Amino acid sequence: MQPGSAASLITADPGTDLYPQPPVDAADTPGARRIAALTDVQHRIQYLQNVLARTRADLARVDRTPDPVLRLLTALTSGTAPDGDPASPLAAADSPEVVDSPAGRAVALSGAITSGQAELTRRQREEARLRAAIDHDVRRGPGPAVVAEPADGRATRLRRPLAGRLTSRYGTRLDPYYHVWQVHPGVDLAAPVGTPIVAAADGRVSRAGWYGGYGNYTCVDHGRADGQRLSTCYGHQSRLLVVPGQRVRAGQVIGLVGSTGASTGPHLHFEVRLGGRAVDPLPWI
Repeated sequence: MQPGSAASLITADPGTDLYPQPPVDAADTPGARRIAALTDVQHRIQYLQNVLARTRADLARVDRTPDPVLRLLTALTSGTAPDGDPASPLAAADSPEVVDSPAGRAVALSGAITSGQAELTRRQREEARLRAAIDHDVRRGPGPAVVAEPADGRATRLRRPLAGRLTSRYGTRLDPYYHVWQVHPGVDLAAPVGTPIVAAADGRVSRAGWYGGYGNYTCVDHGRADGQRLSTCYGHQSRLLVVPGQRVRAGQVIGLVGSTGASTGPHLHFEVRLGGRAVDPLPWI
């Protein structure tokens, strides 16, 4: 998909995913239910951000329309008329000459923005609470990373896939490629094209190939952690060096950094997924 086509998709559904997402497992443990709730909240935040962006753009267009009654918007938002006298927003909004006018539309859009921003703030607080609980679960394991339980029964820890600089964090962001709000289900680590990418832990390759906006994308299954399937995924590679079904060891080179798919420059997009759902990788590494 080209960047220019993202706007029409977001207009039709502000919460749509522009990147394909792997299948998820049933949320049948307390930890899985928290992560599923976090995913739902993040997509709601994405939806609200895109709606607010579109509504602000609509308001900006209305504000550029010549209309002497536009001074009403100031009165409604400040509670004071332009001449300094107290204004009555409800009475003004009910005026017949204002309802179907640029000023009336500006009032309605301004109110929608205020309401949407309040809802966004509430959802962001909910997201912060869920993320704190999930990160606490990760950090309560021994050492700086959670111990996983691979199929062979040997404990392992996640390691950093390369030593690149962190350029984008996990969470909802204004996507630099599509220029709309999207959930960023991992972290971006800047590195030159061709930099080796290593497996974060022992495991088996579950996916290796082209995957929409991720470009060349690899996922490695590491067994189970906290009762959930643990995997790490690596996007935008210039070259894949493993195939599905292959066993890999922690630190083994599995691919090379690139800028394939919906990418604005060379970097590694790195994900940690529990039960197929993305979580913040930083507490794990």
